[in-house]
Amino acid sequence: MYLGLKEMRHEKLRYSLLSGVLLLIALVVFMLAGLANGLSNGNREAIDNWQATDVYLNQNTNETLSASQLKLADQKYIKGDQVTPLATLSGTLRTDKNRHKTTISALATSRNSFIMPKVNSGHRINGRNQLLISDSLKAEGYKLGQNVRLGTTKRTVKIVGTYTSSTYMISPTIYTDIATLNRLKDMPVTSGNQQTINGFVTKNGRFSHSSHGSLQHLTMTTFINKLPGYSAEQLTLDTMIYFLFAIALAIIGIFMFVLTLQKQALFGVLKVQGIGTKHILAALLTQSVAMSVIGIVIGLGITVGLAQIMPAGLPFVINWGQFGLYSLALLAAAVIGALLSWRTVANIDPAVAIG
Repeated sequence: MYLGLKEMRHEKLRYSLLSGVLLLIALVVFMLAGLANGLSNGNREAIDNWQATDVYLNQNTNETLSASQLKLADQKYIKGDQVTPLATLSGTLRTDKNRHKTTISALATSRNSFIMPKVNSGHRINGRNQLLISDSLKAEGYKLGQNVRLGTTKRTVKIVGTYTSSTYMISPTIYTDIATLNRLKDMPVTSGNQQTINGFVTKNGRFSHSSHGSLQHLTMTTFINKLPGYSAEQLTLDTMIYFLFAIALAIIGIFMFVLTLQKQALFGVLKVQGIGTKHILAALLTQSVAMSVIGIVIGLGITVGLAQIMPAGLPFVINWGQFGLYSLALLAAAVIGALLSWRTVANIDPAVAIG
């Protein structure tokens, strides 16, 4: 260990260059991880806020909420601690004269549903044609008491409350009741148990009959993974991160191997003086770990700094547990890369190396 650190102090430029390369790799890993987390959070934040366990959709819709169509009456097939209907609509929220236009995800449920968000200002939905908006929309200029339109419809709804910002499918959310959303969709039925919805959300739900109509049960994990583009998006970014781990291993391995070849004579002298292969390998490992730690720590610091100045519209979330795991993975890649030179070190013959 002492030999490795002493050599690093003596050869500052050489080891600083490799530390810089590892810093860049660590920075790219952390940035990709933050973007992956941000995109994931933007797609599923509203779903996570529900704290639900199960979703029920039409079995003929490939497990996709937006394509599912059910009736409120289908709730008779489901039992659970809490069962609530859910309807969705993606569109543009706009004010009179289009002063404000924002792409949103509208979520509708029963007025007293457990997935209806807690109101921060204003009041809960208690009448027709009312909706709640997230705080992020309020920051964009939408106000309590304002009449707004959704999509191309000429019908207006009134903003009566706001709640903590949340997103679904990357767009900010709004909440209303089932009847109001069906009126905005110009559905023929806007009251009673024959209203059209997209699905049901439950806590610890189960089918109440052996025959359950056209319903299909999904766990919340399966439901999230089936969100359009969600799995492919996450898999793409995760694969890029895994390739970076392999690149880090290869860079460390090649660098240490070349370094070992260059220092065969030195290692031969060390062996003549009684310093064994284990001590030499320990020095190489110390150098590898030291360079990795320097690169990881500085890369993490730069990532945190960049996160503070990123635009609000850029989805970026720091998950410290994940970043810690990726740091250990980079460290492990560096250790494995250094160990690739052990056979070369072990086979050095002092007499041949010294010449």
